[in-house]
Amino acid sequence: MTVTTKNMLVIAPEASVSEAIGKSLSADPGVRVDTQTSTLAGMNGRAIKAMADYDIILFQINPNDQADLSAVRDLVAHRRSGTKLVALADGNISLTQARALSNAGVDEVLPLPTAAGDVDRQVARLGRQRETGGSRAGRIIAVAQARGGVGSTTVAVNLADQLASGAGLAKRAARPKVAIVDFDLQFGTIGSFLDLGEQDTLLKLALDGTIPDANFLDQSMVVTGNGLSVLAAPSKFAPLDSLRSDQVAAILDTLRDSQDYIVVDLPRALVGWIEPIIERADELMIVTDISVSSIRHCRRLIEFITQDNPALPVEIVVNHQRRPLIQSRLQREAAKVLDRRLDHWLPHDPRSAAAAADRGQPLSRAAPRSALGKAMTRLAQSTRRGFPATAQQHKS
Repeated sequence: MTVTTKNMLVIAPEASVSEAIGKSLSADPGVRVDTQTSTLAGMNGRAIKAMADYDIILFQINPNDQADLSAVRDLVAHRRSGTKLVALADGNISLTQARALSNAGVDEVLPLPTAAGDVDRQVARLGRQRETGGSRAGRIIAVAQARGGVGSTTVAVNLADQLASGAGLAKRAARPKVAIVDFDLQFGTIGSFLDLGEQDTLLKLALDGTIPDANFLDQSMVVTGNGLSVLAAPSKFAPLDSLRSDQVAAILDTLRDSQDYIVVDLPRALVGWIEPIIERADELMIVTDISVSSIRHCRRLIEFITQDNPALPVEIVVNHQRRPLIQSRLQREAAKVLDRRLDHWLPHDPRSAAAAADRGQPLSRAAPRSALGKAMTRLAQSTRRGFPATAQQHKS
C-alpha cells in the first residue's frame, strides 16, 4: 500500500473550530492542515482556487444562510476530481437540510467539534484515510430490516448477485467485483441462501482478536460461480459483542481496495461495532413492509443510524407488495412518516422466493423471469446508476 500525504483546508468563522481540528491531526505525519478564519461565502471564490491544492476541504456552514448555500453550489460546480467536500454543521441541523447539502454535491455532513475542543471522531477519521495503489474504492451498501422476517437477507443476497452479474451493463462491459458480508453473527443465513459450506471466519476473528488483512480475507472468502465473494456468518453461535469495531473497519477497508461493491447484511441488534459500517456506508437500504409497526420501527432506525451521519443516503425497499399505479392513503402516510419516497417495491412472490431458497441459488438462476427476479434486477440497476463502480466512473 502506498501512503501519501493528504492536504486539508478548514474554513470556519470560529477560530476554535479550526484550531481543534488542526490540533487533533497535528500528530499525523500523513496529513497537512491549513486553516482560514472565514465563512465559505466570505472566501469570495478563493475556496474554488484552493481546490487545486487540497484533497479535503472542510467548511463550517449555516444551512439557513443563502449566501453560504450559494457558495457551496459554486464550490461543487468547480470541484476537481478527487477533492472531498465536507460540511461541518451544529447539532441542530435537520435531516432535510443535511440531505439538501448532500444533494448539492457535498460528500459528507459532520457535526462540529464540541465546545470543549474535542474533535468528532468522524472528522479525525478523514485524516486517517489513505490513498492506495489500487484502482478501486468500493461502494458499501448496508442492508437493514425494519422488522424480523421482512426479507432483508433475500434483498442483500440478490442485490449482490445482480451487481456481480452486471445488471444494466452492456454484454461486453467488464463485470464489477462484488463482495457480500453477513454481519448477522447469530442468525445470518447468507451461506444457506447460496448453498455454501460452513464458514467460521468471523468467529475465528472474534476468538483470536486479530485484525484481518487482504491475504486473510482472500483465503477465507468463498467465490461463487458468477464471481461474487462471500463472507458468511459463522455456523456456530457467536456472542454479538465478540467482534470489535477495529476488526469490522479493517474488513471493510480491505474489501474497498479490491471490490467495486460491498453489500453488508446488518445484524438485527444495533451493537456498538456497526458504527464503522455506518461511517463507511455509501448507502443504507432498509427493507420494510407497509404495516404501521414496521413503518414506525423503520423511522426509529433511520433516526438512530443517521444521527452520526445525517447525509447518509437512505433508500426504502417495500417488500411483498407490487408498485402501485396510484399510492393508497396508507402508502402516502408511510412515505410522510419516513420523510422519504417509496421508490423500490418488490412483489409478493413466495413461489419464486421458496424455489431460490430450496435450491440454494439466487433468483437470477432459480427464477430469473419471475416478477421478484425482475424486480431485483431493477433494484440493482438503480443502485448501479446511483453509485457507479470505479471502472464505470473512469470511463464516463
